[in-house]
Amino acid sequence: MIAAGLAAVMQSLGYKTGIYKPIQTGAIDKGKYLLSPDLNFVKMVDEYIKTHSTYMLKTNAIPLVGSIAEYKNINIENIQNDYLKLSQKTDILLVESTGGLMTPIQNKIFSYNIALKLNLPILFVITPTTSISAYLNELNTAKLLKLDILGVVINKFPVYSDNIAIKSFPEIIEKYSDVKILGLIRKFKGKSISTNTLINEILNGIDLEDLFEMKISKLSGI
Repeated sequence: MIAAGLAAVMQSLGYKTGIYKPIQTGAIDKGKYLLSPDLNFVKMVDEYIKTHSTYMLKTNAIPLVGSIAEYKNINIENIQNDYLKLSQKTDILLVESTGGLMTPIQNKIFSYNIALKLNLPILFVITPTTSISAYLNELNTAKLLKLDILGVVINKFPVYSDNIAIKSFPEIIEKYSDVKILGLIRKFKGKSISTNTLINEILNGIDLEDLFEMKISKLSGI
């Protein structure tokens, strides 16, 4: 949802935007083709956002398990080639990972290897529902791996919660990881959200200039 919202906002501001998902697990078999549920959601938000996935796996498991089950070899060079092709067609290209940094992709290749191979900075999108120690471990692991960390967006944040653990979540993440909180997106009721609402939430909830590391002149009039 966050990736789709960010892409929709930048597309609406006049940037040719794309979302690349190198590996889609849990792909839906449509008979003649496999459908990426994640990229399909992006197209529902804005059909003009360019999307692509290099490997589509029906198995709803980590890529390593899916590739073994479906006899598909995942080649990181193919991922790099597809990324370069799509980046030439877009002003802004978001790459959505599959799982956390240490998610196994192929023999001795993990999710973080893709970020290193493509020379990409990382935005962490986290929710205040899992053990905070797991998130701090992930953020500090990224530092040990010498990854370029843009910051953190906290998603599905229950703004009006009285739970002290929830209320202190952003402060603890920032203090004990030394990673900047770039945005906070509130938790929505129901199962769906309109494109306009999503765009407004992204505009109001995320520091886009810090995230994309550039001055966005059109934001001054919003």
